[in-house]
Amino acid sequence: ALTLVVELILYVLVGLFLQKRHMVGEDFDRQLSVIYTDIFLPCLIFDSFQLSFDPSDLHNCAILLVLSVAYFLISALMGQIAFRLLNGDFGRIVRFGLIFTNFTLMGFPIVETLFGSHTLFYFVVFLIPLRFVFYTAPKTMLTEGTHLSLSQKLKAFLTPPMVAVFVGLLFYLCQWRLPQALADVVAGFHAAATPVGMLTCGLVLGKRPLKRLLRWQYLLVSLLRLLAMPALFYVLLLLLPVTQEIRQIIVLCAALPVASLTASFTLRYNPSLDAQFDSAGTVLISHLLSIATIPLWAMLLA
Repeated sequence: ALTLVVELILYVLVGLFLQKRHMVGEDFDRQLSVIYTDIFLPCLIFDSFQLSFDPSDLHNCAILLVLSVAYFLISALMGQIAFRLLNGDFGRIVRFGLIFTNFTLMGFPIVETLFGSHTLFYFVVFLIPLRFVFYTAPKTMLTEGTHLSLSQKLKAFLTPPMVAVFVGLLFYLCQWRLPQALADVVAGFHAAATPVGMLTCGLVLGKRPLKRLLRWQYLLVSLLRLLAMPALFYVLLLLLPVTQEIRQIIVLCAALPVASLTASFTLRYNPSLDAQFDSAGTVLISHLLSIATIPLWAMLLA
C-alpha cells in the first residue's frame, strides 16, 4: 500500500516537472484529460470485469449492491453538508471528494495485493452503483447552474466510461472474451491509465505557484476523507451482521484518497483556473497524507 501511494505521487511530480519546464503546450493538460476519460478510462473499466463468474457469490453480491447504495447516500449527505458550509467551486470539489475516492487507480491494486483476487471481485461488484454516479454526475456536481435537458442527461449518461461499465458487465455475466489482439490493446491502455491520470494532475498543478498548496483547507479535506469518513463506516459496519471481507471492502474504499479523476473532470468541465488548481491540490495533498493513513487502515482491517 505504501509503495503504491509513493508511485502515484511520483507520477504527479513528473507532470509537474513537464509543466514547470514548459515541455508541453498550454492546452496539453485539457487535451490529455479528454483522451484519458474517453480512451484510457473505459479500457480500465472494461478490463476490470474480466473475471470468472461464480453463481455461489450472488448472495454476497446482492448484499454488496445494497450496501453500495447506502454508502453513497451517507457519503452524499456528508458531502452536501460540506458544500453548504463552503459553497462555490471549492465547496463543489470538497463534496465530490467526500463522495468519491480513488477506488479504481488505488483501490484495485491495494485490495488485490492485501486481500486477494476473490475480495477484488467483491470490490468490483460493490463499485457498480458508485460508478453509475461517478461517470455521469461530474458535470452537474462540479459546475455552477448546470441544467441539462433530457437529451443532454442521456448523452451525459452514455459517456464512454459508462458504456464500458455496461459492456464489461455483459461480458462478465456471459463470460465472453475479446480476441487476443484486441484484449492486449485494452490491457495496454488499462496499464497506462494510472500514470496518465496522475500525470494530468501534475500538469494542472504546474500552472500555479506551488506555495498555494499550503492551504489549511486542503489539509482539512484530506483529514475528513482519510480519517473521518472511514472511521464513520467502520463504526456503522460493526453494528451490522456482515462478514469481515465485506467490512474490509467498504472501509478501505472509504479510506482511499480523493479520486484522482477529480482534477481531470474539473479541468474538462470547469473553466476556472482556480477551481482546476484547487481540485489538483486536493488530490495531491490527500494522496501525500494517505502514505501514512492507508497502511494504518490496512493493518486495522487485516
